[in-house]
Amino acid sequence: MDNLDTLAPNYRRSQQRWPDAPTLADGYDALAICFYDNAHGLIEHVKSFIESVCRTILIEFGRPEPSNNPTSTQLLVAALDALGLSKEKRATKLGAVLSGFTRLSDALSKMRNDTGPVAHGKPGFLDSLTIDYTRAFLHVGDAILGILLNALEGKDPDLSSTHESYETFQHYNDRIDRHASVWVRVDEEGDRPIIVFSVTTGSPEDAIELRLEPSQLLYGTDRQAYITVLETAKVVSAVAVDEAKEEKEKEEETVSEFDDTPSVIPVDSVGPVTAVMSVYDGTFDTLRSGLQTFLALEGVTPTVTTDRERLIDSLLATVDTNMALDWRNREPIQARIKVACKRVLIRFGTESEKADEVAKGIVTWLSQQATNEDEDISIGSP
Repeated sequence: MDNLDTLAPNYRRSQQRWPDAPTLADGYDALAICFYDNAHGLIEHVKSFIESVCRTILIEFGRPEPSNNPTSTQLLVAALDALGLSKEKRATKLGAVLSGFTRLSDALSKMRNDTGPVAHGKPGFLDSLTIDYTRAFLHVGDAILGILLNALEGKDPDLSSTHESYETFQHYNDRIDRHASVWVRVDEEGDRPIIVFSVTTGSPEDAIELRLEPSQLLYGTDRQAYITVLETAKVVSAVAVDEAKEEKEKEEETVSEFDDTPSVIPVDSVGPVTAVMSVYDGTFDTLRSGLQTFLALEGVTPTVTTDRERLIDSLLATVDTNMALDWRNREPIQARIKVACKRVLIRFGTESEKADEVAKGIVTWLSQQATNEDEDISIGSP
């Protein structure tokens, strides 16, 4: 049996030129199946594949399609024009060749309509589609694709819309990698971490900022890593739910009643919970004075007295809300307290980086207080 890639190599060449274009990949697979099975739809597949290549070229160069429902010839002419090989060059020998290929494209449509019973519901003539006949179509299409691909070599497509792979532009990639400055931080202000990449070839003020969720980064760069983290996340999630359920059952036995209710909708205790309130009079109220002193030493002092009181009350309530038994020996609980406190600090005007440092210090300070306080008001005993 003849090999399709040997007999007509430009179909595979086209598909490999744009490996991320699903239409071309599907079109090649369908054409190959039809070829090896000696099916009667080969003419239709050849025509459709050429149209897909022409549309891809138009996208590469940011060109619109010639009409809402263009013919094969119109798409071919538009693609050739985008490549700088328009029909206006008829005077040259190349122009004459291109004119001939345009007529061949018309011939594909006419022959498809006349003898394509499968695609158009006509009642017969299947016997006329002999092996030699279909190979003629295959070679015509291969020749047209060769013209398009050879003209495309050396052309720079529209980088904002190209379907070509990253590796195609190695010369551009090297230029960026040699001159770009990059720094990364993690934004934890929302309900989930965001990885923030800042990239610039000039001053930091001109940096381009990219914000990606961890799942988005993994999915786009390392699919196997995405799958691995997904599997481990399922295990962690199941353990966290079990721990939260156990903690809730224990804490329900010794629930503390507050005079004021936090202005926040309660959420599952697996994640950090912020409690912004005006008055807190709960278990940790004895730490108020010490927390005020700690924040003052850290330079966190709201200028308005009421804001200062609300900040202290909100931090104490937030610590209380996120606290759990044996928290000093459980890093996930400490991390939860830190993130929740950071969000409260940011809400009251502290910069993100400063808030991160202060929140970390609050956790350390709380651990020291837990060691020094009497058992009946020890942190960790709700």
